[in-house]
Amino acid sequence: MAQKRTLNERRLTKRQVQELISSGARPRPDLSSALESTRLQALVYELAGDRYLLVFGAQVPGLEGKGDIYAADDFYRFVRWTAKVDEDAKHGRQSSVGHWAYYSALKHRLIANIDTLVAQLRSTMSRTADDLDFSYQSLDVVSAYVEGIGVERAQQEIYDHLVAYVGEVLRLRIQGRWEVNDRDRQPHPYLVGAMHDPTMPINVVWGQLSSLAAVDLRTAAANEVRRKRKPPGLVADVVTSVRAGALATLPADAYEVTKRWADGRPWFVIFKGDVEVAGIPCRAGEAWFGRKGELIGAMLSREWSFATRRFGAGSFFRYYTARDERLNDVKLGADQEVDGLPCLGGTLVWFHLNQRVRSLHLASDRDVDGIPCASGENLLLALNFHRNGRLAAAVLARDHVLIGREFPRGTHISLDERGGLAGVTLREDRDIDGIPVKAGAPALKFHENGRPGELILARDYAVAGRRYERGTFLRFDWDGRVIYAQDRDGRMIYAQP
Repeated sequence: MAQKRTLNERRLTKRQVQELISSGARPRPDLSSALESTRLQALVYELAGDRYLLVFGAQVPGLEGKGDIYAADDFYRFVRWTAKVDEDAKHGRQSSVGHWAYYSALKHRLIANIDTLVAQLRSTMSRTADDLDFSYQSLDVVSAYVEGIGVERAQQEIYDHLVAYVGEVLRLRIQGRWEVNDRDRQPHPYLVGAMHDPTMPINVVWGQLSSLAAVDLRTAAANEVRRKRKPPGLVADVVTSVRAGALATLPADAYEVTKRWADGRPWFVIFKGDVEVAGIPCRAGEAWFGRKGELIGAMLSREWSFATRRFGAGSFFRYYTARDERLNDVKLGADQEVDGLPCLGGTLVWFHLNQRVRSLHLASDRDVDGIPCASGENLLLALNFHRNGRLAAAVLARDHVLIGREFPRGTHISLDERGGLAGVTLREDRDIDGIPVKAGAPALKFHENGRPGELILARDYAVAGRRYERGTFLRFDWDGRVIYAQDRDGRMIYAQP
């Protein structure tokens, strides 16, 4: 969640978090489970005064155990937004055009139905032409309506209508015209104006339907116009202003600029055919350039090597910075090996700054650092690695013994930089050292000597002669003694003197 939405001015320290929990914060495992896919491994507690405490897990470096407090409305909005992001990712609609095309009934035929869509929107909203008059102010009325019915309903029922109306507002502002980009894999409408780069009503609407913040079409539309406005010198002489950096080696008609930096230099471009830029073979389609004109991202038209790694045609690469050409990530065009591991096509391989692999998705189950790791494109199945190259997190592909205990297939494990077991997320309740441990978040944690460090009881159970109820959170010291206990309502019931 954006930090500016928190009620606390500064992130809460571990000590402050524990004090809040001990003062009567109520655990909300239902909300913790709703955030499992975010990689935060967060715990959620309900506080007095319609507030929620979010405690970060081990997957967020430097933030484990720290937390933020949110108002109830903001927090529930975040939970709904998280579910929406997961659903969009599952259906491959993360991009603006892909998202719009999934819900659009008209697709590229939209521009032939602008007047009809605008009339239908006015009728649906019970508004007149004076209310929805294509002014920036009228977008506040539309935003309020979308907020009122909810973005989920809006994207189902009036996505095309919103694109048409916002597009007309933009068209009048830039004195442009509607066109269809039929070079893209998914043809889509956009606006062309003499004083502006190609302008995207779809981006405005998608950005607001996909945002965690309240819908604000007016601000988003104004920003789109501002970003796409050509600098004065560029309007006078497009070729002179643009042809700098890596693009200077290409004919002016070999590409189309779709987004620019503030100084007018190209940021996003569309190559109209396969080209070679800075010695790299680039496929027709989108590419990205830095502020100094250097290539920072593009799709390969054929196999190409970056240092010692070779990637296949159709792979989209992105640099941390083009100055030293260190890879940030590569979306693989097809199944291929990366550092000896079979990786799944269509998934991202991420890299640390030292260029060791940070994360990848296996195309088939493999043993890594002695751990049987499961394959698949689901985000939860991604293998994560430390900067030293050691495995950091994975899902077990089969039953496996760690620290003298057998964990079943499907268990998510976290390892420290030396390969020691740091935490486990069980798929099902399981006895650990005779103690019934509850499955799911939060992760079962261990000390370096292999003894349990933290867990939640799956059923009523007695430890060292003291009986604890199901759902109790227990923390143990190095020798296995209980040093802290908290019931499922968040009340501290024991703390070592």
